[in-house]
Amino acid sequence: MAGFLKKIMNYGRFTCPFCFNEYAKDAVKYVCPDCGEASLPVTSAERGKPSIQCKCCGRMATIRLCPNCGQYDRQMPEEAKGVIPASVLDGDGSLPFCIIGVSSSGKTNFITVMLHELSRVPELRIALSAQNKYTRDVQRENCTNIYENHIPPRPTDPTELGDRLKPQLWQIKNLMRQRFNNTPTYTFTIYDGAGEDHTERLDPTSPICGYINASRAIIITLDPLILTNLRRTIRPDIRRNSGASEGDTTSAEEIVNSVAAYIKAARGIGTNKMLTIPVAVVLTKFDTILQLDSLPESAVVRRPSMTLVNGKVNMTEIAQVDEEIRSWLYDIGEGSFIAALEANFRKFYFFGVSSYGEPPEMQGSVNETINPHRILDPVLWLFKEERFID
Repeated sequence: MAGFLKKIMNYGRFTCPFCFNEYAKDAVKYVCPDCGEASLPVTSAERGKPSIQCKCCGRMATIRLCPNCGQYDRQMPEEAKGVIPASVLDGDGSLPFCIIGVSSSGKTNFITVMLHELSRVPELRIALSAQNKYTRDVQRENCTNIYENHIPPRPTDPTELGDRLKPQLWQIKNLMRQRFNNTPTYTFTIYDGAGEDHTERLDPTSPICGYINASRAIIITLDPLILTNLRRTIRPDIRRNSGASEGDTTSAEEIVNSVAAYIKAARGIGTNKMLTIPVAVVLTKFDTILQLDSLPESAVVRRPSMTLVNGKVNMTEIAQVDEEIRSWLYDIGEGSFIAALEANFRKFYFFGVSSYGEPPEMQGSVNETINPHRILDPVLWLFKEERFID
């Protein structure tokens, strides 16, 4: 009932998944792919429709553009900016997530494998589909590299910050809540933000600041091999094959403080304020840690995930994994890492994931057998926070 009332209240309006501003549906520009002319809907029946009749040539105008950031190039239609998918106009809302990580944190691996697995869990009953060519091409390229070529995907280039780095737009449906002819349908927006030089590169007017400011949840990916007290216990060949940074590395607390300052500046929050947005702190490449004696053999985080039980998120397991990782971090002398998080974020949980399931056998390669470990746990928690799943 609450969802129905919300839909009625928001009737006639939508949020652009690119500039994250809210507009009236009748402000959407419809561009004819034949003559390139833009038209506006003139009747209530035309608002939010996949296409309307072109007011210039009479053919069907099928390209929907944001009234603010939309730009269309007839010579390069696939490069059009601000093209609004139909589900944004007739869906139930949006789930904008921002994923931030520094170089070599395994962020792109995490995103690719997480999306690959998300619709493959029968108990979850999620239907996922790419909403535009860019999203489809990015996921296809990364999946081909990982699952067929057995090489890591191309890392996010920090020089691409801005218009050249776009959000991935996915249509996501929760089939568990399907009622009669209605299936809850959302636009799941993922912004894969390059994390280098957070404070130095920050531009409050840049698209990335807009994405962070509008995000309903943030995932911070961190390579645990940056932890000083952990690195010396990991064999050099495992560090190298896992893509860990060598030489001088920034401490975990420095990274947290830098990322927190970055998010606060993007959201217009004072440095002395706590961030209330839910944050999943994801320790990637956790397969390297599972080989160590410092993590108890009985730890829940070692086992296959039981975070999803009967289609519902098990918060007891999430809390237990969080407690185990915190305890382990204290035991290896990394309490300052936790303190940095507690000083900036009001609500966060630790997650330990592995995109591949075990360290690569060779540098620059991906093992043929891929068994991701707890890869969905962070996004399941955030979906529950957003009430998309139970």
